[in-house]
Amino acid sequence: MYTLKFSHPRLPKLSIPGLAIVACLLGSPATSTAADADPYGGFKMGIQSYSLRGFDVDEALKHSEKLGLKYWEAYPKHIPISTVPAHIKEQKAKLANSGVTLAAYGVVGFDTNETKAREIFDFAKAMGLKSISANPKKDPATFDLLEKLVEEYQIPIAIHNHGPGALYDKVDDILEMVDGRSPLLGACVDTGHYLRSNEDPVEVIQKLGKRVFGVHFKDVRTIRSEEEKAKLMAVLPKNRANHLEKEGKIFTILGEGELNIVGVLRALREIGYTNPISLEYEENPQNPLSDIELCLAAVREGVAYLDSNDEGFTQIWDGKTFDGWKINESPDTWKIVDGAIVCQGPRSHLFYVGDGTPFKNFELKVDVMAEPNSNGGIYFHTEFQESGWPEKGFETQVNNTYKKDPRKTGGLYAVDDVTEQLIPDNTWWTQHIIVKGKRVIIKIDGKVATDYTEPENSTGQPNQPKRRIDKGTFALQGHDPNSTVHFKNLRVKKLAD
Repeated sequence: MYTLKFSHPRLPKLSIPGLAIVACLLGSPATSTAADADPYGGFKMGIQSYSLRGFDVDEALKHSEKLGLKYWEAYPKHIPISTVPAHIKEQKAKLANSGVTLAAYGVVGFDTNETKAREIFDFAKAMGLKSISANPKKDPATFDLLEKLVEEYQIPIAIHNHGPGALYDKVDDILEMVDGRSPLLGACVDTGHYLRSNEDPVEVIQKLGKRVFGVHFKDVRTIRSEEEKAKLMAVLPKNRANHLEKEGKIFTILGEGELNIVGVLRALREIGYTNPISLEYEENPQNPLSDIELCLAAVREGVAYLDSNDEGFTQIWDGKTFDGWKINESPDTWKIVDGAIVCQGPRSHLFYVGDGTPFKNFELKVDVMAEPNSNGGIYFHTEFQESGWPEKGFETQVNNTYKKDPRKTGGLYAVDDVTEQLIPDNTWWTQHIIVKGKRVIIKIDGKVATDYTEPENSTGQPNQPKRRIDKGTFALQGHDPNSTVHFKNLRVKKLAD
């Protein structure tokens, strides 16, 4: 986005046709009356006005009002910095007439010039800002000044990451500058730029904790097809083509890229984040409104998934005992700790033997957390066996950073594998398995990771004749003594045959 004293190239838009058709096919999360009243689930959803830079400030405010957005982070060309009382009064009147609260401002640069810095802070105080998004010089003298000013004005500085090659690229670039300083020195987490920097925004939020004072919500997609990349390289302006060539990534509509929207929202709740979330859509500046509506719909869908009451689902674990479950070998691998099933020990499998079996067509949701370098799994259409890896049914993989196996979380093990890490370690996510007929869909935090249809007349996988769509029960996998995986909130819904 726009930064005083700094600039960076824009990545082009790439949309995925048929999004609505896919959403209908895969199903939408349940919503409640509360969700209808507040579709953003208590989050203060707003917009970085840079997204509307193709309009003047009056038009941009009108569009924000029509989009139902009540919070702005203004970029300087919409609302210039000035402490003249008449200017402040005029800006406040414009915002009030549109029902918009100016919560943040930026991105602005800081150095050791205290006079200029105080002008920005005086403006922020007069406008009632909750934070200032900033790109300060990376030196102790600048941070000494900022530390003094945030304490004096009680307005946080939110350092904005700008991706590869920028002053603040990785989260550690921010942490090393704020460590040991005022808790009012923190970050504005730009999810798109962190994805460009190959960092998971969920993990970034966890590392920053209470130092998160702003969020720019945007998405990035990796271009893996050489054919698609070649077509884009042929039509993009030179700076954007260079960007794609170096990073292999492109900004896209929220929900159509690699951002784990549900995971980010969950992480923000866990740290008690209360400031607005600013949607920032950098593409199509002259006509962004329809794309922005799609972005906002993706946020609402993420909130609905996170807050789903799981209507029609039945809990298959009581949260306290192993009643209804049966362990095969190495029973000491399994423990119940703080309301979760924890496996850590020699190979073992925990089979569901309770009510409702067998399951043919179903939806199963399991909340999962894996510790570093850990492997595990969730089986379906399986059956109890005394020892060994289950021969019947399929395994949905649990593995974020386990080094010995390239198959990652969200894949249908050795059938339709995922090789990209989707979830950081030590983070809860929901693994959602849907089986209907010959089709298997695996969602990670509401996002499809695998969509597999078994061929007609299948006789199973090579050397594994029982690995085919049938019916059966569920099992959790304890993989090895060095892997620790947590499972909780196991719930299932049978679907019609």
